[in-house]
Amino acid sequence: MTALVGIDCGQSGSRSRIVIDGETVSESQGRPVYTHGSLEPQLARIIDEAVADVEAPELTVAVGSSGLSDEVSAEMVLSLVVSPAVRGIILAHDSVTSYLGALGPEPGAVVAAGTGVVTLAVGARKVARVDGWGYLFGDAGSGYWIGRRAIDSVLRAYDGRGPATDLTDRVLAEFPDLSKLYLEVQADPQKVSRVARYARDVAELAGSDPVATAISHDAGRALSESVAAGLRRVSAEPDAPVARIGNVFLSEALRDAFDESLRNAAPDAVLVENPGASLDGAVRLAALPEGSPLAGSVTSAGR
Repeated sequence: MTALVGIDCGQSGSRSRIVIDGETVSESQGRPVYTHGSLEPQLARIIDEAVADVEAPELTVAVGSSGLSDEVSAEMVLSLVVSPAVRGIILAHDSVTSYLGALGPEPGAVVAAGTGVVTLAVGARKVARVDGWGYLFGDAGSGYWIGRRAIDSVLRAYDGRGPATDLTDRVLAEFPDLSKLYLEVQADPQKVSRVARYARDVAELAGSDPVATAISHDAGRALSESVAAGLRRVSAEPDAPVARIGNVFLSEALRDAFDESLRNAAPDAVLVENPGASLDGAVRLAALPEGSPLAGSVTSAGR
């Protein structure tokens, strides 16, 4: 029996898939990772929860996680995992697993936009990661970025500094007193996902509300700029495949703005429709070819 657990860890939650002898047995959801805290204990806890009900003598766990850096130790994560069945772990940044899920190991570019966003471009020999700098300094076009722009627009309208917007009613439903909004959000440990939820309101109002439409168009263009930059950095072929994944792209206005901007920046790039997701990539992580340019972005540990 060969048993593999693939886990996709993001700032809004995690998802896991149990694969035994090549067949998917089950999928489940779990807690998020908080990128402002130490990742090793968080990942160990997520792994233990994901494998709790797996009946297999030995497990390999492959994880793609937001916030992963070179300083995160696969050995330490494994040492903190309680389950004795976990014999080995494979770790990669979620940009790598998003890429593998969407395009496999082939050259191209993938932009994954959810609560946060990261773009990964892969060439024949080089890999370039663009943005993914977190909600404080980057993640342009992400759900958080859009939600923050929505709240900013509502507060600007409240002050008389900006135009009226239908987004105000959506924000008032949660914050009847706008003057206290910033205090409540700043004190919330889940502030990032809370702000990002307003991306759905922006998507729903885009097309009817000029402010929501403008935010959507700006987000689409920002995401396209990241893809174009990545393709340039890896000297990609003109007809390189490009995949856009994540809930942010459910917005038609944003998606159209992204596509138009990408056509202007990389007219021969091929948009891949209906690509696989990052959880698919976490499962594929275990079979990544050694010669892939992505192999240098993966760490592992065994016991």
